[in-house]
Amino acid sequence: MTEKRIAKEVTLDIALVSPLITDLMLRGYVQRIRKRRMYLSSREYFSPTLDGLAALEAFRHNNTGFWNQLISMVKEEGSKTILEFSSKSLSLRLTFRVLRATYGVAKSIIR
Repeated sequence: MTEKRIAKEVTLDIALVSPLITDLMLRGYVQRIRKRRMYLSSREYFSPTLDGLAALEAFRHNNTGFWNQLISMVKEEGSKTILEFSSKSLSLRLTFRVLRATYGVAKSIIR
């Protein structure tokens, strides 16, 4: 894949993706192949190395704790933000408490 296509796939700007690819190349996880298309033009393609694939597999299998930690952190930050907004208005506070109770009941029923 080219840098432009990788940036399009991950929906980021190419200015953000390019340094990431360069860093992965320096670590040995990605390799660059330059192919000539015509006499004056060429295109760079990037592909993972064996070390990069091994690192990706290790990350996928051993990192389930990371996602649980990330989700709990997002929940904590969300609840802090909700409490901050609800402290300003009584009706908003009651609405959030009802939503929290409904979520707790629904979660216990599903289990």
